[in-house]
Amino acid sequence: MLEVTAIIGIASAGALWRMAFTWGSMKTGMEAILREVKLLRTELSKDIVMLKEDVKDHEMRLRQLENSKRR
Repeated sequence: MLEVTAIIGIASAGALWRMAFTWGSMKTGMEAILREVKLLRTELSKDIVMLKEDVKDHEMRLRQLENSKRR
């Protein structure tokens, strides 16, 4: 999932670079790239939090299974 986000980010950055040169405004293009990177960073942070929660959930379930097998 993180790899897909990284690939999308790279593709988006490339597209934004192209747009910046096409429009002839490097500043506008750079601002667009920075906005896109900020959005991707936010999404990536959310994904990391979700993954941490999933890991905690799986660890809890594994502990429950281990405890139930011991009894």
